[in-house]
Amino acid sequence: MRRLWFLCLILLPAAAAVAQSNFVYTDDNNRPNTVSAFQGADNGSLTLIPGSPFPTGGNGGGSNVDPQQITTVNLGTASFLYAANDGDGSITGFSINPQTGALSVVPGSPFAAGTPNGNYSLTPSPNGKFLFATDEMAPNIHVFSISSQTGALSEVTGSPFAAAGQAQGLKVSPNGKFLVAGLRSNNALETFAIASTGALTPVGAFPASGSAIAVDINCKSNRVYNVNASAPLIDAYELSESGVLTPIHGSPFPSGAAGNSFGIALSASGSFLFTGDGFSSQISSFSIDPNGGLQPVLGSPFHASDFLSQVVPTADGRFLYAALFTDAAVDGQNVSAAGVLSPVPGTPFHTGQSPVGVVTLTTFPAPTCNKQ
Repeated sequence: MRRLWFLCLILLPAAAAVAQSNFVYTDDNNRPNTVSAFQGADNGSLTLIPGSPFPTGGNGGGSNVDPQQITTVNLGTASFLYAANDGDGSITGFSINPQTGALSVVPGSPFAAGTPNGNYSLTPSPNGKFLFATDEMAPNIHVFSISSQTGALSEVTGSPFAAAGQAQGLKVSPNGKFLVAGLRSNNALETFAIASTGALTPVGAFPASGSAIAVDINCKSNRVYNVNASAPLIDAYELSESGVLTPIHGSPFPSGAAGNSFGIALSASGSFLFTGDGFSSQISSFSIDPNGGLQPVLGSPFHASDFLSQVVPTADGRFLYAALFTDAAVDGQNVSAAGVLSPVPGTPFHTGQSPVGVVTLTTFPAPTCNKQ
């Protein structure tokens, strides 16, 4: 009995370490579509997990650089992953094994989500009850209720909700009150109030500096940041209690990009902001001052492996991963305490799938404000 007790003491920390592993998932956006899954090592390098890639049962699109075509959701003790199948207008749900990273298809998948080739961006509510999805061809936003038992999706009453333009890039404020969408076709951002049922009520559309394509919101739910696919600028706004966006002093800020940006992400701590330079193989890093202004980190922009779109940090803040959309691969960067980036060993990491698809990615566990 004493030996068994001692063995348990040894194994419990090891099991905890496995449970805390970082995983990276890519929507491969191919026909037929798949999700590739990587496990992160302590130094940030990635290894494909057994069973990868996981078929979605749908078809990807493969031609448009859309952010956020894949996301993860925590709902009670369950964790789910959702991947858009742009080619046939559907979303596939998977349950996540938090120890191994393996995926199991949610019953009923794939779920109808709108127009084929609708260029979907996905984002969950902070409480995990709802999943929001753009359909820029309509244009509108679909809202799905997520089953806490199975992860199955069902549209809420009134969905889909009309958007004021072609929406790409979505984010729910951490307080759960507002959804912010980048209106690529209108050079604007639109905000919606979220009801307890998930229903959306438009607040208004607010000018951006270009084709708004990716947004993020700070943990206090009072600042919104946006990058533009048509201008090397970052828009920074105050988000009011009523959902109105007002540019902060100094906005827009130079993104450090040579041209197009397709990805933006706040660090896990909220101290830094990262953006990807789509066609110059660079990632910019900014420190955020108390008023929400941006200052380039020393050495920024930093070299990446190739053309990139979405950028996503890990929950522990140690690493930043970027989707290499022409390579079917993932770029990995260490993030120092000062926001300086350096390549992780072995980067880039290839999915093994066709580079025809425009890959996007997500991390699990995802950064959450209640862990900061």
